[in-house]
Amino acid sequence: MNKQCALAFGIVLLFSGAHANAESTESDLPVWLQEKFEPVHYDLTRFVDNTARNLDQFFGTDDSLFVENQSFLRVALDQRLQPGESKLDPSVRFRVDLPTTKKRLRLIIESDIEEPLGRLTEQGVREVRGGERFDTNNSAVGLEQRSSKDPTQAWVQGLGLGVKFGSPLDPYVRYSAARQWNFSESKWQINSLSRVTQFNQRGLQVRTNFDVNKPLEQDLSLRFQTYVEYEEMRGSVVFSQTAEINRILDSRTALRYALIVVGEDRGENTIKDYVLQAYYRRDIHKNILFVDIIPEVHFPTEGGRDPYLALTLRLEAFFRGNFGRTL
Repeated sequence: MNKQCALAFGIVLLFSGAHANAESTESDLPVWLQEKFEPVHYDLTRFVDNTARNLDQFFGTDDSLFVENQSFLRVALDQRLQPGESKLDPSVRFRVDLPTTKKRLRLIIESDIEEPLGRLTEQGVREVRGGERFDTNNSAVGLEQRSSKDPTQAWVQGLGLGVKFGSPLDPYVRYSAARQWNFSESKWQINSLSRVTQFNQRGLQVRTNFDVNKPLEQDLSLRFQTYVEYEEMRGSVVFSQTAEINRILDSRTALRYALIVVGEDRGENTIKDYVLQAYYRRDIHKNILFVDIIPEVHFPTEGGRDPYLALTLRLEAFFRGNFGRTL
């Protein structure tokens, strides 16, 4: 296990140097694999786009056939390796956008209704919260209405309702609010995203994410993320603070170094874990197929646990009509 994680760190460092001056191409896949993957991707993309536009036309207007539609299907497979444990976690998120309805609606079908707000934050928070990411009892279908305001000028508010699957079914109502502040002179940017969900069975759940970032150079940026979550059912507050250096190696590759502090307001110590993380992300095929390599060093503070290495490997595919847009 330790050799695997050490190898992963070496791979990340190797890629960081190898791709810095690499000429950008469209795909890393061999031709035979592209020929097998692209027809499947085309069929699923057409299904997602047609489903979204047909629903939008039913609820909205004929303009649904021409306007931009941000519906997508995201399928990911994570392999998590750490001492004494190896987990394979699939996840699915299907969002149908209905832009021509009088009040813009989104139909959301997801295998993880409780997916954390920050993808990197999840690596630390999941260690405290526990549980598998893919679980039929954690899947849901819901409808969300969100205002079309500019987040740099006003709060973008959303209201949603849906049902979380399980026994029994758990209906929920959700309110969300997002805002962005830009400071042109200092180049700092602040993003705020919060949501409050009331489940019939699980009770209240509140999540807040603050993202503060600043470009240092054209391909280098500094970022701080604060994530706080309260769950009535759990009866505690979980939080994490992340300091990151983000580097764009080329048009298809990015590398992130992060220090993550994870805590919870119960147990022996408030701070549960310190995490050193490298996050390598590569677009391996035309902005639709991605590979992540995420080695970590954990320094837990409870239970007399020794520091340990962990490794996450992720394969992620997106199926969307407007597949050229930035994710």
